[in-house]
Amino acid sequence: MHSRTLLSMSLLLVFVGGIFCEGCGGPKSSNQSSVPTIQNINSSTTPTSPVNLPIEINGSGFQAAPGKVVFTQGSISVNVTPATSAWSDTGIIAVVPAGNSVTNFTVPGTVSVTIVTSTGTSNAVTVNLVATITFNPSQMSWGTTTMLPTALTGLRAVAVPGTTSTGAFAIVTGGYNGSGNTKTVWSNTLSNTGTVGGTWQGVTTSPLPTTVAHHAMADADPTNSLVGSGKAYIYVIGGQRLPTDVGGTSSIYMASVDPTNGAVGTWTLLTNSLPQALMGASATVHNGYLYVAGGLNATGTPVAAVYSAPVNADGTIGTWTTAANALPTARAFGTMVVFGGIIYYINGDRNASTPNIQDVGDQDVYYASAVQGVIGTWTLNGNPTIHDRAKGVLFTAYGQFIAAEGVYTGSSVGSGEMETSSVNAQNTTNVALNSWTGLTGSRVASANVYNAAGFTSPLFAPTTNGPRFLILGGQALTGTTGAGGALRSTVYYNTAP
Repeated sequence: MHSRTLLSMSLLLVFVGGIFCEGCGGPKSSNQSSVPTIQNINSSTTPTSPVNLPIEINGSGFQAAPGKVVFTQGSISVNVTPATSAWSDTGIIAVVPAGNSVTNFTVPGTVSVTIVTSTGTSNAVTVNLVATITFNPSQMSWGTTTMLPTALTGLRAVAVPGTTSTGAFAIVTGGYNGSGNTKTVWSNTLSNTGTVGGTWQGVTTSPLPTTVAHHAMADADPTNSLVGSGKAYIYVIGGQRLPTDVGGTSSIYMASVDPTNGAVGTWTLLTNSLPQALMGASATVHNGYLYVAGGLNATGTPVAAVYSAPVNADGTIGTWTTAANALPTARAFGTMVVFGGIIYYINGDRNASTPNIQDVGDQDVYYASAVQGVIGTWTLNGNPTIHDRAKGVLFTAYGQFIAAEGVYTGSSVGSGEMETSSVNAQNTTNVALNSWTGLTGSRVASANVYNAAGFTSPLFAPTTNGPRFLILGGQALTGTTGAGGALRSTVYYNTAP
């Protein structure tokens, strides 16, 4: 994954009961005496994980009762016995150990994963171990980098990893430019300090097939799905075609991205469109599945629906599944992310909000299990956010969550620009995320925008190894009602730690 939340087994086991049921991980094996076979880990071509984070092992012949998951690096071998609820004949969830009681695994590095049951030992699959650090958002400071060529609101952006550990690309799509929604596609290099290159390259040969704003955007690459090695794909999901439209569309467009130079290929309209028209929805790819939640439907009404679909090897999307467990309340313009088998939906607007109007959201934080495309029962987190945020952005890294920007109620504009929480590994009293803390002063970007794009970079600062977050464009926040202020072209990034 591009950034990982450090979850322990104690948090994971709250959710795993029954997740590898029939229909969750493919058909059950009828031959319980067969030798175990691992098909893939994390439904990805190049599985990647920090230690102490759960991985999903998919295959057959694992038997009904837990055996052992063996992690090996050189002379270090560690046996892990998952809970019964985390083991089925076709799927296992196991937390990657840090090492044995004497020696830790070398990180960065690789471990070999095998399954041992009473019938034998499986094939081995390699998992890349990535380093983690202690990151404190209260140590952040912010600066600006190369501006967008045009001021936009309702745009979306993703970061696509390059072929080296020091290369990545920022891709921007769509948005409203003050007179209409656009077909804009821009590409730029992304450095490990957080800055983008000196010039945004307009993708004139492959613009979007239609104008769009307030869409969702996601990317698939070998670290988060089963696409081919050296491949990457981006998706533009739903969104508003014309500024006068009250609802979205169900279209999903896909384009390839060359991970060597960031070149965006021709856009394809996917056959498997969204089950319903949406704008203001949230989307992400996690362990081989594209998840979409919330949004405004074709009539401009918020929905509670949550959808998932597998990412195929060629980047196309498989059949959509409508989650039996929808969001507890219908909403749009919230933020959503999946880490370690847990899906979080944060804030959002319960009203039939016009995209460019400053409607506030709520303080709710919901979470549920999300394994192999199946959503568990949603729980209201015991710690709400400080502010009733909507149309903001969400950053995650090293177990930290930062809810930022958007429209919210505060004593003044900027008073609640950013707040932060962290994963509660013990998940005591329905608290998967700890209390939220407001950030002020130099710790915030002072962007004060809503409907901006934002992402966590897959690269990390070379001197501090700190994560880098980017805020792109948006519309100036002037209050909590009515139309907003000027459109922005500024690109912010955190310069420290």
